Amino acid sequence: MEVKKRSTPILPWMRSPVDVNQFEACALNLVPCLDPRLEVALDKMGFSSLFPVQVAVWQETIGPGAFERDLCINSPTGSGKTLAYALPIVQKLSTRSVKCLRALVVLPTRDLAMQVKEVFAAIAPAVGLSVGLAVGQSSIADEISELIKRPKLEAGICYDPEDVTCELQSSVDILVATPGRLMDHINSTKGFTLEHLCYLVVDETDRLLREAYQSWLPTVLQFTQSNEESLFPLANSFLSSTFGSLKTIRRCGVERGFKGKPHPRLVKMVLSATLTQDPSKLAQLNLHHPLLMTTGKRRYQLPEKLESYKLICESNLRPLYLVALLQELGEEKCIVFTSSTESTHRLCMLLNLFGDLGIKIKEYSGLQHQSRRRR
Repeated sequence: MEVKKRSTPILPWMRSPVDVNQFEACALNLVPCLDPRLEVALDKMGFSSLFPVQVAVWQETIGPGAFERDLCINSPTGSGKTLAYALPIVQKLSTRSVKCLRALVVLPTRDLAMQVKEVFAAIAPAVGLSVGLAVGQSSIADEISELIKRPKLEAGICYDPEDVTCELQSSVDILVATPGRLMDHINSTKGFTLEHLCYLVVDETDRLLREAYQSWLPTVLQFTQSNEESLFPLANSFLSSTFGSLKTIRRCGVERGFKGKPHPRLVKMVLSATLTQDPSKLAQLNLHHPLLMTTGKRRYQLPEKLESYKLICESNLRPLYLVALLQELGEEKCIVFTSSTESTHRLCMLLNLFGDLGIKIKEYSGLQHQSRRRR
C-alpha cells in the first residue's frame, strides 16, 4: 500500500515570488526618485549604493509598484532588510508635512527595536521626520513625554489635565516598538492613536506570529480599519520608464488598485529570514494582494561568506561537546545561542564551573538589566 506524504499547503501568491537575486546593487546617485537629502544622509552612514534587496523593495514601493501591494520579504540576516523598508517609508512620509503617527514598526525584542530605531534616526531627520521608541525595561513616563505633545497653554486659559485627549498630538511620525509596550500605550496613554497609521512593518514576523504578545496584531488592525475610509490625496505614481536600467518585473493577472477604496490603505510589510508558509498564521496579517520577495528558492539560506558545520552528538552530552569545541577554538570570540533565557542562564552557570577553560563567559539574555546587556 502506497502512502502519500502530506505536503504543507502553499498559498497561491507564494508560488511565484520575485527573486531578489535578479537585482543588482545600485549606486545612490542612480537610484530613481531618491530624495537628495536622503542620499546625503545615506552617504554619511557610509553607503555608496543600495543592496539588491533594497533595490527590489524600492521598485515595489517608490517605483512602478508604488506600494499597491503588501510586501512579504524573505531575506537572510545581514542582507539589508531594515534599510529596505526604512528608506521608502521615510521618503513617502516626507512628501506630506503632517505631524502624526503614520508608520509603526513592531519587533519582538528591545535590542532589535533599538537597532532599527537607530537606522530610522539616521535618515528621518534629514527630511524633517521624527522617530520614537517604545520598548520595555524603560520608563513609560519618559516615553510618553517623547511621544505625545501637550497643547501650548494660552494666557488666561486653563486646561484640565484629565480632559486634554482631543488636544494632544503625536510628537513622532514613526514609532519603533515591541508588542508589550505598544499595547501599554494603546490601552493607557492619552493622546496615543493609530487612526492616522499608513504603514505597518512586522519585522521578525515568524516570532511575532508564533507568540501571543498580548494579541497586539488584532488590536492594531482593529484600530486602523477606519484608516482605509480616510480621504487623502492620491500618491504620486511613477512610470516604469523612470527606473531607467533597473529591472521591471511584470506580473500578469494581478489585480491592481484598492478595490475602489480611497488611498491610502494601511500598507503592510512583513519581513523574516525564515518567513513562515503557514496559511493560518499569514491570514492573521490580512494582507492586500501580497507580493513575496525572496532570495532564491531555498527558504533557509546562509549569507554567501558564512560557512556552516554540523556536530552530531547525544543530547545529554551536548554541554561536554561544547566545552571541547570552545577549548579547540582557543581565544576566538564566540556567541552561543540557546532556545530560551532559562537555557542561556543554565548553560552560562555550567560553563563557568569549568575553571580550567581559560575563557571569560558572560550571559546575555532578557534576565539581565538593559544597562548590563549594553556593557
